[in-house]
Amino acid sequence: MLHVILFLLKIIGIFLAALLGLLLLILLLLLFVPVRYRGRLQKEGELAVRTRVSWFLHVVSVPISFQKGVLSVKIKLFGITVKNLTEDEEEIRRDTKELSRRTKDAAKEEEEQIEKAEGAGMEPKANLAEEARERPEPEDGEHPPKEEEAADEDAGDPWEEEPDKNEDEKESRIKRILQKIKAFFRKLFSFWEKMKNLKYTFRRFCDKIKRGIKKYQDTKEFLQDERTRKALGHAWKEVKHLIGRLLPKKIRGELHFGTQDPALTGEILGGISIFYPIFMDNVKVYPNFEQSILEGDLSVKGSFRAVTAALILWRLWRDKNVRYVYRRFTGGRG
Repeated sequence: MLHVILFLLKIIGIFLAALLGLLLLILLLLLFVPVRYRGRLQKEGELAVRTRVSWFLHVVSVPISFQKGVLSVKIKLFGITVKNLTEDEEEIRRDTKELSRRTKDAAKEEEEQIEKAEGAGMEPKANLAEEARERPEPEDGEHPPKEEEAADEDAGDPWEEEPDKNEDEKESRIKRILQKIKAFFRKLFSFWEKMKNLKYTFRRFCDKIKRGIKKYQDTKEFLQDERTRKALGHAWKEVKHLIGRLLPKKIRGELHFGTQDPALTGEILGGISIFYPIFMDNVKVYPNFEQSILEGDLSVKGSFRAVTAALILWRLWRDKNVRYVYRRFTGGRG
């Protein structure tokens, strides 16, 4: 029995060691196997962009393209598309085109039916109002209109006594006076409520100003703190290091540009020359000082390892000044 238990424990230990080794291998692959990217930009009439991001000998790749105004983004595994990120947009575009086509076809069919009806000599029906106007008036001896009969019925008995008009006038006058008094007190109450609301609004406005002043003073004090300045300096240094790692290692191509203003063309050329240390002589730039033009063919290649980002995060976290700034932003104490 003891041998069986030891054998089972041995198998479980081997399985756990293999699982741990597999996880460690995956972690090392994620950290040290570079993510490679390449892209090409062409501008000869229409803009065309093609980019591909791949990892681990193209086991995982993300091709991105923009051609003829259509964007395509896919995720591929072993060269097989597992997700088309722009498929929903393509379906919406197709449905919109189909709906527009059906609407145009329906309008065209309706126009054809109207033309066929007019060609067959069919005339539209007369308006009901015009028919009513064209009807002949009733001759003598016919029944009078219903409106006249109703007017005769509403005339009532001429011998019926009329109510006292003076009493009605007094009652209506009293009612008008009471309504005016109610309206006056209603306006007075409304004015009082508005004054109270104005008072509260002014108080809230003053509180906001006080909070804004306090926040400005706290922010100024925070930025002038020596620990904050050191943390920001360290962070900027790491950001520059990260950008240097992300920049492409190879750049090749040609650029032909120009504007109708020679001075503006010269300024653009001066701005492009700032990036000369990056592309050196691999990118040929041809300015045109006579006409407006923009054409080119540019290709780039580069790579990036996740271990670089992990080391940057580790160095930042070890910095006590960075931790102080992080706690201040997250509401902790310095």
